[in-house]
Amino acid sequence: MRLTLSALAISLFAFASPAFAMDGTNVDTGDSVTVDDGTTFKIGDTIAVYDVDGNEMDVEIQAVNETDNAVDVDIADPDSGETATIEFAK
Repeated sequence: MRLTLSALAISLFAFASPAFAMDGTNVDTGDSVTVDDGTTFKIGDTIAVYDVDGNEMDVEIQAVNETDNAVDVDIADPDSGETATIEFAK
């Protein structure tokens, strides 16, 4: 079953994340997200995002904006075209 960004936004939380993970927040919904620790954020790359059940969804990075306190990553589901922004604290 393929997850959409909407379904992911509803069900995301880091409890069932990989052993080494970076936690982030969907800035639109406030829901938690998790990516593998050491994930690099390069425009055009595909990254894996995990939901509360440990389900993986591959999304494409559209933009990366870095501030003093956080990295904001704009992502898109290549299948549905849905987008979201995830913030990772530094």
